[in-house]
Amino acid sequence: MFENKWLRRFVYVALLFLLAVIFDRLLMPWYVDLGHEIKMPDVVERTETEAENMLRSRGFNVIIADSVYDAHYPRGTVIEQRPVAYSTVKVGRNVYLTISSGEKALIMPNLYGKSAREAEIILGSMQLKLKNVRYEYSDLYPEGAIIGQSFPQGQEIAKNSAVTITVSLGEKPSTRTMPNLVGKSLSAARQQLQQLNAGPVEVEYEENENYLSNTVLMQKPDQGALLRDVDKIVLRVSRMPRGTAENNR
Repeated sequence: MFENKWLRRFVYVALLFLLAVIFDRLLMPWYVDLGHEIKMPDVVERTETEAENMLRSRGFNVIIADSVYDAHYPRGTVIEQRPVAYSTVKVGRNVYLTISSGEKALIMPNLYGKSAREAEIILGSMQLKLKNVRYEYSDLYPEGAIIGQSFPQGQEIAKNSAVTITVSLGEKPSTRTMPNLVGKSLSAARQQLQQLNAGPVEVEYEENENYLSNTVLMQKPDQGALLRDVDKIVLRVSRMPRGTAENNR
């Protein structure tokens, strides 16, 4: 009976000691950490993955609050955080991030039926570039009208993209006769002759400040000549006088 009484006392004291150790080593540190405050790290300009890893490793909960177009930050980059960097916050709180969607894409306009000059103005106003102009015969569009574009209408396109257009040469003649090339660019003249399977072309240059460079000033043979009878085509083309700034066409 006496031994059982002391045994119960010993067990009781041991339990108290064990509870005291648990409280001191586990519960107190946990309780203290509930109010632990640290400096908020700066994750702006980091990628979404880098920011999340950094914040979660410090005990924060990460929430992607929004994504917006921003030309100054690459796609997938943090552009804003709440709370702000270096503010004093409690561990475990939510951190809200705004992510960049990159630069907003432009929408390709409809250039069909417009002139090359109109297309150049429209594209320039949208911060797009007219790269190349091609020429083809067309039974549907009059001469000078655009009949093709390298990006379809409505497609998203990045700023400063280069656009190629195709311009109508009008209805293809039933017989292969020499077209009127005077006033056209050398590039347009060459393409038109190529589509007519014309013979070799010889180019002569003439200094002339009254015309844009590479403008056809004279042609041999004249308009209407049967191309089957022509061995060689001669085009006299303008170029700027020496010492004058070039305006290539």
